[in-house]
Order: sequence, then C-alpha cells, then structure tokens
Amino acid sequence: MSFAVRARLLVARLVLGLVIGGLSVALARAQTPARLVVRLYNTAGVSTTELLSARRSAEHLLRGAGLDVVVRLCGRSSSPADPVSPCDTPLLPAEVVVRLIEAPSRSAVSTLPDDTYGVTYVVRETGRGWLATVFTDRIEVAAARAGVEAGTLAGRVMAHEVGHLLLGTGYHGAAGVMMAEWPDSVLHRRPSDWWFSMSEADRMHQVLSGAVGRIPSRAPAL
Repeated sequence: MSFAVRARLLVARLVLGLVIGGLSVALARAQTPARLVVRLYNTAGVSTTELLSARRSAEHLLRGAGLDVVVRLCGRSSSPADPVSPCDTPLLPAEVVVRLIEAPSRSAVSTLPDDTYGVTYVVRETGRGWLATVFTDRIEVAAARAGVEAGTLAGRVMAHEVGHLLLGTGYHGAAGVMMAEWPDSVLHRRPSDWWFSMSEADRMHQVLSGAVGRIPSRAPAL
C-alpha cells in the first residue's frame, strides 16, 4: 500500500472518529438534558390564563433546546388557582429568577427604549446571570398592536431573557428567539421561527453542566 493511500485512510478514520464522537455527545445530551429551574415571580399580577400561556410558551422553547425545565411559581399568587412556593432558599447553580413586572416610567429609567420588553442582569466577569425582568405591560400593548396572543409573546420574551442569562447579555442570534430586534412585523411569525439555534442550545448545555460562575448568597428580594 502506497504512502498516499495510507495517508488518505488515516484521514478518513480521523474524520469518522470525529463524526461518531460528535454524534455520541449529541445523543448523550438528548438522553440527559441539562436541568434548569426557573423561579417565576408574577409581580405584575398577570391573569391565570395569560400566565399559563406564557409558561407553556417559554417551556416549549427551552425544552426544544434540550433543557429539562422546571418552572416554580414564587412570591405572591394572583389567583387561588396559582399556588406559589416561598422560594426562600438560596439559588442553586442551575436556577434562575424571572420576574414579571410593569415597565418603569420613562422619567425613572430614561435609557430604556419603549420597545424593550425585558432586561437581564449578568456578571461581567463570568458572562452569566441569574435575574431576568420581563415587562408585561409593554408586551400586552405590542401583542394587541401586532395581533398576537399576549401570553405566547410573553413566554418568548421570557425564553429570550433566560437565553441571555446563560449566553451573555451581549449575545444575539441572526434568527430565532435570540434575535436582537423584535419589530411588530416579526411578532406573528410561525412557531418554528422562534427556536434556539443548535449552537445556542449547545452553549446553554455547557453552561448548565459546568455551573459556570458564582451564585448569590441568597435568593433575590423581589
């Protein structure tokens, strides 16, 4: 066998090994999804119907990224049908907090554009965060303007902000739920247009599996 033939066979074996290794990792992640607990505070008093729709929408997108998502309703209840947990234990590495509130007035936060539907607080040194805020009043106005269901849109914003907590506040994707701009013209896109990308899902798995960054000493006061 010539040297050229042996070299080509060696390269082919290396490529095959990389492909099989990549598939093994993908299959392992599919079988053992990364755990993520979302502590959800309905501070805005969103209705039971809208809150359920938002939770289902956010869970659908995050589970589509291969995450094992558990949403815990914390704080105060807006309805007897919405039992809550005190959520007074310290945050674990695989836990994040999402609070639903009404947006502050322009006089209070002059740098917050009118089309901002949520914000996150990320530790600069680690690129990881634990607290996301979603402005339900702005979402309801935008949903009515664009002709979409407010709870579904709120859930997509929740998923987007949780994405920032894991991917970094400066990250945005070219498409999908992590895109930067959300004009009215894109709010009624097909459900399949709102997924996390494969690379985003992979990075979120890495962050959750590695428990990157430090967590607060106690749960935030919301």
